[in-house]
Amino acid sequence: MFDFIGTHGTCRTNADSICRSNFLPSSGRHGRGIYLWNATTDTIDDAILLASSYAEHSRTSGKFRGKNDDSITVLICETSLPKENFIDLESIEWANALRAYILKYESKLRALTKESQVKQELSRIYDGFLAELEELANAKILIYHVKAATPPPYKDERSLGFNWATQFAASCLVVRDKSVIPLTAIRKV
Repeated sequence: MFDFIGTHGTCRTNADSICRSNFLPSSGRHGRGIYLWNATTDTIDDAILLASSYAEHSRTSGKFRGKNDDSITVLICETSLPKENFIDLESIEWANALRAYILKYESKLRALTKESQVKQELSRIYDGFLAELEELANAKILIYHVKAATPPPYKDERSLGFNWATQFAASCLVVRDKSVIPLTAIRKV
């Protein structure tokens, strides 16, 4: 079994809803799922900072407009998972396979002009890659690890040297099935 700890930043209204009913997976640039900053490998303080920075960026972008309480809230989530249901897409073996898979779609990605279109296509590509892996392994991938772009407020908190050294990316867990995170394993900080 693998144990995972991740953080998720959102507004208070959404956090309250998540604590009552669990997460709603959404499409992101790394596929459909629930995105958590990885506190399993990073420090919990850094994962909390990443989550709050992401939530702050979402708030300033207007994503929480119309919510009853748009104050920043960070959720810490814990779960365990059998090894066969996890894949590290940042490992050398899988990073190279994913890169080769994405290259098959490069001409299509080049033709897209809007960020939302690119995000949607990348989500489709990741989902396709994972579906092929599941078929080959005859196992369901419930959580996978990627490097995700750090939110602008997080970059502002860090030195330029730190950002360059980490290539403006941080460790992220994508949970493909909300039942993997029991409600009892979600807490607000």
